[in-house]
Amino acid sequence: MEKTNITTKNSRETIAVAKAFAKELMETKSGKHAAVIGLVGELGAGKTLFVKSFMRAIGVRQKLVSPTFILMRNFRVKNNSYTNAYHIDAYRVDANGLRSLGIKDIIKNPNHIVLIEWADRVRGILPSGTIMMNFKYGDKQNERHITFNRR
Repeated sequence: MEKTNITTKNSRETIAVAKAFAKELMETKSGKHAAVIGLVGELGAGKTLFVKSFMRAIGVRQKLVSPTFILMRNFRVKNNSYTNAYHIDAYRVDANGLRSLGIKDIIKNPNHIVLIEWADRVRGILPSGTIMMNFKYGDKQNERHITFNRR
């Protein structure tokens, strides 16, 4: 994936982008390590909405809340390509904190999907091929600019 820019006018469109991205990701597999998606952007820019919508699209049915205080949540995925999806919130932790949670082993497994909010805070642990997503506020109230870029 090269650099892609998308502008959404409202949360419904952001949800649709997350679902389309999830569908595309489920049809491809990295092979060497987990599919890692790093999400960056200001508070309220749409990162958590995107992650929740992505998780729903890949079949996660549990209640989805941001792991701000517990740092990481793990979900089983019923898919031929992936077995587990991880939602990590790196707002309150650095790369060393994630290492202590076993992130290296999680990322090594090609059957995992790892979505990391505030990924800019833990860049040092992100493998090459990480899909970075930058969320920015648009000019209009609910507008968002989302940029996808592979590291």
